[in-house]
Amino acid sequence: MGLKTTAPIVLFVILTFTCGAPAQQSGRSVPSLSPAWNDNSLITVQKTGGDPARPGDVKIEFYGHDAFKITSPGGLTVLTDPWRNDSTGDYPKWFLNEFPTIRVDMVLSTHAHFDHDAVERPEGLMVLERLVGHFKLGDVEITGLADKHKCDPTADRKADSVPGSFHAETCPPNNVIGFDNAIEIIETGGLRIAVWGDDRPVPDPSINHSLRNIDVLILPVETILTRTEADAIVRKYDPKAVIPAHYFVKGLTTDVSGLESADGWVNEREKATDADVRRLDSAELTLNAAELKGTHHRIYYFGNHFEKK
Repeated sequence: MGLKTTAPIVLFVILTFTCGAPAQQSGRSVPSLSPAWNDNSLITVQKTGGDPARPGDVKIEFYGHDAFKITSPGGLTVLTDPWRNDSTGDYPKWFLNEFPTIRVDMVLSTHAHFDHDAVERPEGLMVLERLVGHFKLGDVEITGLADKHKCDPTADRKADSVPGSFHAETCPPNNVIGFDNAIEIIETGGLRIAVWGDDRPVPDPSINHSLRNIDVLILPVETILTRTEADAIVRKYDPKAVIPAHYFVKGLTTDVSGLESADGWVNEREKATDADVRRLDSAELTLNAAELKGTHHRIYYFGNHFEKK
């Protein structure tokens, strides 16, 4: 009985050593990916630490819709809300291709809708889905604020009035979990960057204090928030800069998605007396605290520029 039990183990050990011998004897090595993609860099960051409040350059890259790759001065990367097409058949195809398989340290998702939660597509070392509370690593600190997705109470009432029909409540307090949303505040390089997700236009008052002193507000205009709602949010929380998101992007978004361009809101803001609109000519933007000092509701608009890989 003992011989029968141990024989396979012995054979495995012998094969392991003998199969590796030819490569060693011939001087050839097994090819490997370089640099290795694992948590070595995160272990280093654990040892060295970092200060999110320390000023430095922060790079923001637009991957379309609500997906932004944010790179800290120390090199840590956070990707927000990677998108995908709906797999249930309930919605038509929104995106012309799949989200690119980019490598990032952290993948962050505001809520569980298909256009925000393709967390398996990028190669992330960690995934923070609907984070509520505090997370810190190196020179990145993230604060998640639990709130609610914008809903349509009129549609809910109409659905409830149909006898025998199945209806999932979208409005609080009895909404389904898919209509929970976490506003995510990413602090790095001395900047506080708030990702609104699809949050309602008037969040719970208990989180108002956390939304003060925002440097950059990433806001879904036109399709989720109306122009009036977006303007009210900007006035209320008074960010130094605003980046429109969640809009129709030529070359990425399909016509049947129902998404609208943000051009109308941006054009309207451009006509305001205190307008400060920066129309970007690429999918990359680098910001720092010094550049935003003294600014007031400046708009950085990526338009149809988005990263493809």
